[in-house]
Amino acid sequence: MDQTVTVQRNRWMVVREAMIHRGLGVIATFRVTVILAILSLLASLVPFYTQWFELSFQQTLSGQWWRVLTGHLTHFGTQHLFWDLLMFVVLAGLCELESRRRFIPLLTMIALFVSFSVMFLCRDVVSYRGLSGIDTGLFVWFVGDQYRLSRKAGDRRFARMWLGLGTLLLGKLCFEMITGELLFVHVDGFKPLVESHVAGGLAGLVAAFLSSRGKSVDT
Repeated sequence: MDQTVTVQRNRWMVVREAMIHRGLGVIATFRVTVILAILSLLASLVPFYTQWFELSFQQTLSGQWWRVLTGHLTHFGTQHLFWDLLMFVVLAGLCELESRRRFIPLLTMIALFVSFSVMFLCRDVVSYRGLSGIDTGLFVWFVGDQYRLSRKAGDRRFARMWLGLGTLLLGKLCFEMITGELLFVHVDGFKPLVESHVAGGLAGLVAAFLSSRGKSVDT
């Protein structure tokens, strides 16, 4: 009886160690995405971090420039956080899996472009929060890059699929620009800024173009 219990215990320890090893491997593969997701949770759920991280236009212009990056990690409520973070984890994970060296500068470029675009275009608001602009940029970059790779490989079926996804996003952005409302997410308590999505899409398009021209943001 004791021997049977010992064998079962050893088997459980082996399984547990394998699960831990696999979990650490996943975290290592997507470590940038995981770190940013954790920071976003903290920045959105802890009031102290929210106040110090949100993109307050006045405080940013007074010298607190870290907000142009950290503002994306903050959100207006749990529903806003849930949808933004869900899309970010999926899209960022895909992009990081492609190339971490390319992902980091691309993410930084999109974040900066969205922040400065919102600051200079949205004069009727005083602060900005959310990952949706970055999500749009990552989507455009990933779809554009996959379209290019499919064309290069001669895979017309997948090329048409990626082109279709890009066209759907373009239609979504056009709808949002015309109506001034977000298409999929409606959260009470803040004004949706369509400009952030358009800016993110443009930044992602630039990154995809640079990649297709052999001037990847890896360098």
